[in-house]
Amino acid sequence: MATLVLLCHRHGRAGRLHMDMLSADIGGTQSRFFRFSCEDREISIKEGMVLSSRASTFDALLEELFSKWPDGGKTLKGVSVLIFAAAGPVREGRVVMTNASFAVDAAVAKARFPWAECLVMNDFEAQAWACCTPVMEQAENLLPGGRAGRSFGVSALLRGRAPAAVIGAGTGLGAAWLIPGEGRPFVLPSEAGHVPFPFEGKQERDFADFMSARRGGAEVSAEHVLSGSGLALLHEYLGGAPEKPAVFTRTPGFASSECCRCFARFYGRFCRMAALALLPECVVLTGGVAGKTPALVRHEAFAGEFLRARGGQKTFLEGVPVWLNAHPQAGLWGAARAGAAFAEKMGIGRS
Repeated sequence: MATLVLLCHRHGRAGRLHMDMLSADIGGTQSRFFRFSCEDREISIKEGMVLSSRASTFDALLEELFSKWPDGGKTLKGVSVLIFAAAGPVREGRVVMTNASFAVDAAVAKARFPWAECLVMNDFEAQAWACCTPVMEQAENLLPGGRAGRSFGVSALLRGRAPAAVIGAGTGLGAAWLIPGEGRPFVLPSEAGHVPFPFEGKQERDFADFMSARRGGAEVSAEHVLSGSGLALLHEYLGGAPEKPAVFTRTPGFASSECCRCFARFYGRFCRMAALALLPECVVLTGGVAGKTPALVRHEAFAGEFLRARGGQKTFLEGVPVWLNAHPQAGLWGAARAGAAFAEKMGIGRS
């Protein structure tokens, strides 16, 4: 999934950050565009629209945006800064979309918006920035980490020294780290989903061989396991019919099935590895897999695997809260927050 933020021209009272932003979540199937307003550091969501991502080129998608925007594109003509986030590593201002026919390209945007500044970032940065937005008020606390009964504390997180590890299984497996820093946090993207997955025991290694055979003998990465396609292959390996997760996860009894238990264990293992590697303040799960089927991370096998350690490692893990952010617009809000932070840093929107 890719995300785009458009920051509009600055205006307003002296010393205040005042502007409009257009945040767009660009996926392989749909592209959602929503306008946000920003008053100092406070952002709020306004109107929006959804377009198909079947455009032949990225430029064609932007042209369609102008032609179908409610006011004929008038509010888009004041855009001064473009910030793109797309699934995959950024290479010279360009990211090739894996599930769409076009590439998110700063040069293409510059041709469409010649007056604007263009930046490109990894899409999971937006999911990490979402931790600094109101969507986290609805987050579910899966593991309290010694903080039972408390809501997600954005202020405490940003005042601390440890990062938030943001992990999400969806079409692929994304991971990014929200780093606090003197009142101005920043995000480190990663390609952690492409590390080899550590299978354990004969059953798991047999499943690894099954997955590898489906991939022509290639090594199995964490993303191959912790994704919608990985969940579908796990279901098939355990004796289910070849079908999409949207079908079998809705059947009665799925939450207590072997498929749910195994996937929950795999997810918990990856989160444990990330937690021990980064020593985070918290772990935040996002993405469509857990968002659409929360049973996959509510299962006791997830908690059991996340906490499977000894001594000081176990003590540390028991103190790490794990949250589920299933808000459907998390990427949009995160992109808008990233845009506001960028504008503040660059002095855009100040008068």
